[in-house]
This record gives sequence, C-alpha cells and structure tokens, in this order.
Amino acid sequence: MMQLIAGQLINGIIVGSLYGIIALAVSLTSGITGVVNFALGAFMLVGAYLTWHLNETYGVAFPFAVILVMGVVALIGLVADVLLFRHTRNNLINGLIVSIGLVSVIVALVHMTWTSTPQNMQPFVTGVFTVGGVIVPKMKLLMGVVLILIVSMTYLGLTRTWMGRAAYAYAQNPEAAALMGVATGRLQVGVAAFGAALCGLAGSMYATLYSLTPDIGALYMLKGVEGALLAGIGSVIGALFGGILIGVAEGLGSVFLPLAFNDAYGLLMLVLVLLFRPAGLFGRR
Repeated sequence: MMQLIAGQLINGIIVGSLYGIIALAVSLTSGITGVVNFALGAFMLVGAYLTWHLNETYGVAFPFAVILVMGVVALIGLVADVLLFRHTRNNLINGLIVSIGLVSVIVALVHMTWTSTPQNMQPFVTGVFTVGGVIVPKMKLLMGVVLILIVSMTYLGLTRTWMGRAAYAYAQNPEAAALMGVATGRLQVGVAAFGAALCGLAGSMYATLYSLTPDIGALYMLKGVEGALLAGIGSVIGALFGGILIGVAEGLGSVFLPLAFNDAYGLLMLVLVLLFRPAGLFGRR
C-alpha cells in the first residue's frame, strides 16, 4: 500500500507540473492582457498534434520537434492576439466569448486534419527508474524536470531582466508603466505569444506520454485555470505549485476513490482556498 501511495505521489507531482505550465500561461496572459484566454488549452492541443505529426510523419527528432512546435504555436498566439484579443483588452466577457469561439474553430480544424481517432507517439526516452519498489517512467521524470526548469527560468526572467520588471510594473499600474517608457502594446503581444509557446511545450510533453484526442485541451485548460486561481494570478512559482497540488490530490485520491472523482479534487481545493484567501495562496490582495 505504501508503495502504491508513493508511486501516485510521484506521478501526481510530475503530471501536476504539466498542469502548472498551463497555469503559468493563464496567469501571465490574464495578468498582462486582462483576458482569461480559454484558447490556451486549444494551443496545447495543437502543440500535441503537431509534435506527433512531425515525429511520426516526417521523422523529426523529438527535441527539434518541440522547438519547432513552440515557435509555430507562439506565432498562432501572436496572430490571435493581434487580430482578436487586442480588441477585448480588460473586457472579461468579450474576451471569454472570443476565446471560446477560437477554441471551437481550432478543435474543428484538428478533427478535420487528424480525425478523432486516438493517436500515439513513441516516447523519446524509454525505460523506467525503480526506487524502493516504486516504478517511474524515465520520460515522465524528464518531462517533470523540463517543465520545472522552464517555470524557474520564467521566474528568473521576470525578476532579473528589464522586460520582466516592466511586465510586473504594467500588471501593477498600466498607466504608470506607460509613462515610464514601457511599450505596453508590444509587451502584451509578447506575453500572449510566450503564453502560447508554453502551451505548445506542454502539448509536446503530453504527446510523448499519452494518447492524443481532440478533447484534451479543454481538460488541461480547466486544470490550468484551477492551478492559477489556487496560487493567485500573477504568481509564477505559485502557478507551478498550484498545478502540482492538484496533480498530487488526483494521484492520491485515485488510491482511495474511483477515478470518476478526479476532476472534483481541484475544484474542491479551489473553493476551500478562496473562502479563506480570496487572492489565492500566493496572491496579493
């Protein structure tokens, strides 16, 4: 029993890091652009299918496929922001409507291009680690390490570079940031593209571990929003922690309760946290 619990704990941390990267994208884009972009889940979906397609059809090595996919999805996010979301800045309802419409279009295009038949991609790294009787696939461990490194590098970029400090300044006071010389328009577009690239990366990591179906984007977007709100919008490391917390809750919960309850853990934790800390675990008032 203890081995089962330890295995699910490790699995929850690794899967939670995938939730955390989506939560980071949600936190960054909503904090800077003022739009809760539900299309981020669809960007992850595109990233997953493109990675699989490049690898299986054209034989592109997984690391190079990931780089290409991040660039393509970042471009999609940039175009979507310039053509659509730029007109919904700081308007929650309009932004939601536009993002939901974009999700419908992207999912329909995925159905048309790759059908709804589940697709599988060979793992980039095979084999497992066995520690104390707990078996962990090497690819899952690699995925967790990569995603944690990406979140850490994003945090360093936001805290140690001029552009990162400009983003924080804009999030706190847009007018003051503009008066201090911050190119607010380019900042918003850049953050939207970066958030999309993060989702493309998450999709690439997902593709090498799980079966691909056109409905995965909606599920992971829900987990990302839960993780972002649980941590508090604007908290980079907190977004990762929020995602991991949800992943661990699902992993441990599956030991004692049926899998049908998995989607309830994140929502339950979110409600309990927001009752006592409306700004989230790491958010400011």
